[in-house]
Amino acid sequence: MIENVTSWLRSEFSFIHGNLLTLIVSWLFLYFTFALVSPFQSPFIEELGAPPVIIGLMGSIGAAMLSLVRIPGAYIADKYGRKQIIVTMTFSIAFSYLLYVFAPDWRFVLVGMIISNLSLIYQPALQAIHADSISPERRGMGFAASEVVPNIPTIFAPMVAGFLVETLGLVPGMRIVFTIVFFCCMAAAIVRLFFLKETILEPKKISFGEMKGAFTESLGAIVEAWRSMSTSLKFLTAAFLVSAFEEPMFRWFLALYVHDVVKLGNFDWGLVNTVSTAVFIILGLPLGKLVDKIPRKKAIISSYFIFIPANILFIISGNFAQLLMVFVMYAAGWCLIGPAYQALQADMIPREKRGRIMGTIGTLNVMATIPASALAGVLYSVNPAYPFAFIIFSGIVVSLIILIAVKEPKTREK
Repeated sequence: MIENVTSWLRSEFSFIHGNLLTLIVSWLFLYFTFALVSPFQSPFIEELGAPPVIIGLMGSIGAAMLSLVRIPGAYIADKYGRKQIIVTMTFSIAFSYLLYVFAPDWRFVLVGMIISNLSLIYQPALQAIHADSISPERRGMGFAASEVVPNIPTIFAPMVAGFLVETLGLVPGMRIVFTIVFFCCMAAAIVRLFFLKETILEPKKISFGEMKGAFTESLGAIVEAWRSMSTSLKFLTAAFLVSAFEEPMFRWFLALYVHDVVKLGNFDWGLVNTVSTAVFIILGLPLGKLVDKIPRKKAIISSYFIFIPANILFIISGNFAQLLMVFVMYAAGWCLIGPAYQALQADMIPREKRGRIMGTIGTLNVMATIPASALAGVLYSVNPAYPFAFIIFSGIVVSLIILIAVKEPKTREK
């Protein structure tokens, strides 16, 4: 029996080796930090003196910095290679969190946020090296494993953060949390330094002298990348530009809504996030495998049949049990949409153009979040439910675009 299970596990996960294994190990540390921080970050910033409108503007500034560096980031990914930029900037992100640890007010958090987002210049390189490391026939499972496995240690992270905040108070507890984040990010950077392998043949050494013209050159590359996209990929990109408006609304105002409106206790809020993570881990691999067996777009549309009712229920939630149900639904939806979207995108993009096109798509998505974050802050100030009503509307729009305009390729790109 044990031998059969071991044999099955080896067969199912034999594709996890080399760079993919290195990325997953580094994400074990990084996902843990996100799970610690996300339930309490916005209330922490609010406690340091930032009203909802300022929190929204902070998100917009961070997104603007990220969109600015993603342009040369995509250029670097395909010309100078993936590894050196990924490793250097992972260390930079780690040190940015020391500003959160010692912040006397929200302005120091803003500086840390700017540094962290500028450091994410490595995102296109990371996306490209990730896609390079998974075979086409295992993409659904591969992207699902990349999400699920690193989330296993995060199951208890929200409860740990909730306990610290409940015991020490919101601000002192979060200072401890951000100290843990610093050390986890350093560990991820060290793993990438020693074990990540370059996937570009004969990458050039990064020259800051040559990089002077990279921004202008990269703008032209973005236009070229857009022109080289298939019609279906353009519509897929357009759909997720609409859905990009949802991310900052969730990221900055979901926890704030629970804190300000539902008034759930800190430990209970941590428990909700823990259960959500556990559901994501349980369902992630089976649903990721399903993405390889059914059309990718069908998986994406199915996820919105989960998300839209969940958002309606979230707005009317008033207690622990209702929020728990909402977050179980969110987890199930993410198990489908994450692997399906990433796999469909990789199916459509040739390997030699993957850095530039993924960089272009990512940059456009980040640019869409710039007004979205500020808009969410204004909507929340008028009525805390309004950002989530907007998300319901955008979910309907995205579903229709995917259903009507996106066609899957007959042959998936290697």
